[in-house]
Amino acid sequence: MDRHLTGWGTSYDQNEEDEDWQLIEWAVLVLFNPIAERAAGHILPLPCRNSMLSGRAYVHEVINGHPARVLENCRLTVDSFMRLCEILVSGGYVPQNPQKRVQIEEALCMTLVMLSHNHRMRPLAERFQHSPETICRNIHEVLRGICELGKHLIRPRGQNNVHPKIYTDRRFANWFMNAVGAMDGTHIPAHAPPGEQVAYMNRHGQATQNVLAICDFDMRFTYIYAGWEGSAHDARVLDGALTGPTHFPMAPSGKYYLVDSAYRNIPGFLAPYRGTPRHQPERRRGFTSPQQLFNTRHSSLRNVIERCFGVLKRRFAILRGPVPNFYMTTQINVVIACCTLHNFIRDELPEDDIFNDHEQEMEVDGEGGVPPRPEIQPFHASQEEVNEWHEMRDTMTNGMWNDYRSGRRRQ
Repeated sequence: MDRHLTGWGTSYDQNEEDEDWQLIEWAVLVLFNPIAERAAGHILPLPCRNSMLSGRAYVHEVINGHPARVLENCRLTVDSFMRLCEILVSGGYVPQNPQKRVQIEEALCMTLVMLSHNHRMRPLAERFQHSPETICRNIHEVLRGICELGKHLIRPRGQNNVHPKIYTDRRFANWFMNAVGAMDGTHIPAHAPPGEQVAYMNRHGQATQNVLAICDFDMRFTYIYAGWEGSAHDARVLDGALTGPTHFPMAPSGKYYLVDSAYRNIPGFLAPYRGTPRHQPERRRGFTSPQQLFNTRHSSLRNVIERCFGVLKRRFAILRGPVPNFYMTTQINVVIACCTLHNFIRDELPEDDIFNDHEQEMEVDGEGGVPPRPEIQPFHASQEEVNEWHEMRDTMTNGMWNDYRSGRRRQ
């Protein structure tokens, strides 16, 4: 009896070992092809990216296909896409050579798809039939090139002239003739560096970076300052821009940027009156005070920056999050690259549908968030100059109020 049991146990162990080897052979057969070269002894890997439609062929198909395909995937028309490729290559922003495996059209396409649809590296690797490392390397190269191009596209333009939006609108003409743009901050989802998660948490408990931006009244960005922690106050971010080596574009003498009440009312920055609510358009009653009239018209002109943020985040899904696990420098480059593309599209496609959808004024809060520490934002201006700036705003407000009352009497 004992011998029988022992013999049966030995046979069972042998069968189990054979089954293990069979499983291993099947695993090798699935993972590798061929299984092995018996003479050499090494195993050849099975190719992974072997689709018949390569990345270059896919880009060629999209560019030469229906016009809506390239617009949906890259947010550009075929002509503007090829124009951008030419600029990046001829300007030396993205180095190219004949031996390079991924040419500029394919590299730019995969970058725009990532920015527009917030795709990760592995789906892009499957779509363009390259390894994730190749995808990542080319995307980072194109991002750096677009950021370099941004030095020429993100800049002030025509600040010595009065914008038609101002002198053709009776609400703004004669009052905001020296306004050259609007400034505000916006929060972009961020992947916080290790050990700094708390610093990047904003007041809503989300990890973000606080981005300071200035735009003109054509909805073009003229300045971008990204990378500040989400917990930083808007005024502190502006302080960093004014005191740091960021080449902040100060408005020409006597002119100013429109800002919300998170910033101080000092020379170069015209802020609304704090503590005065903006007029609600649904109320048929007129304005009740000069300050309310000023705040309402100020807000109507300043909300061009809010509309710029709306266009930017609607076009580029990566700015709405969640954010890939990039280094913070890459996350900053993503923001700057998106703003550069925003300006490029504005110049190349003035009748763009997304811009047209945001042409109308938005209803925004008149005061924004009242800052907890308004004493931030130091500025090299004497107290006398600050007082004169407040008097200028009061004179503008009273003149606006008198003109408004005179118009109501004539009705």
